[in-house]
Amino acid sequence: MFDKHFDEIQKYLKQKKGEDKVTELFHNGKTQWPMDKNRNLVMAQDTAVELGNPRDASLVFLIWINDPAKLQNGRITIVGPDLPKLSGKQASFGKILIVAGDDFNEDNSFDRYREMELLRYDIPLKGYMMRAVSQYQREWSRVSREALDNGFSFKVMGGALVDKFQELKYVSAVEVIFITSSRQDVLEVSQTADEAVKIIGAMNKMAADLSFDCDTCEYNDVCDDVSELRNMHSKLKKEKAADAC
Repeated sequence: MFDKHFDEIQKYLKQKKGEDKVTELFHNGKTQWPMDKNRNLVMAQDTAVELGNPRDASLVFLIWINDPAKLQNGRITIVGPDLPKLSGKQASFGKILIVAGDDFNEDNSFDRYREMELLRYDIPLKGYMMRAVSQYQREWSRVSREALDNGFSFKVMGGALVDKFQELKYVSAVEVIFITSSRQDVLEVSQTADEAVKIIGAMNKMAADLSFDCDTCEYNDVCDDVSELRNMHSKLKKEKAADAC
């Protein structure tokens, strides 16, 4: 479903490597950073780094592929400076999660997406406050001075995400990409994000609205281009017809 978008992201990373903006880290084992599920509030006066402020660019999205061999499990790619080098600053922010799993198909993709979408916000790391607006693919977060002084970094944040996703039985590999280099570098992946999110929107509409009136659906051009969505549409339509009999 997202092979095209995966290829576009790889092309983007290759370009940024050529511009000497990329650092790669690898997460092995469990993240040891303390969690704070009860009250994880970072006030402005306690903030060391602010990412994705509404006045800056912010872009966050998730895609999945069926070929784990295309990913290096636990790889964390940073386009731009890591958090310690951003101390005292406010930066545009991009975050891309790529998941590889077993047999994503028209039968399970919607349910798996819902599970993964909830999971990617469930990282209550102490000293890290996140506010997300998923329908606009935006995320606004703050890192406290205390957390940064204690070694908080994208390796910690990315590792926590890898740990979370590997709790799912159907997930074989996870990579996380962070972008902080510039507003322009974040916006360069916006078209890829918009197309990926439109596919997810079509999938959500099919699962929630079983009218199957393709002529009036705002996602009909997406379904025409993505065979997996056409297969899902046909399957749900047959199930509805069978239920009506």
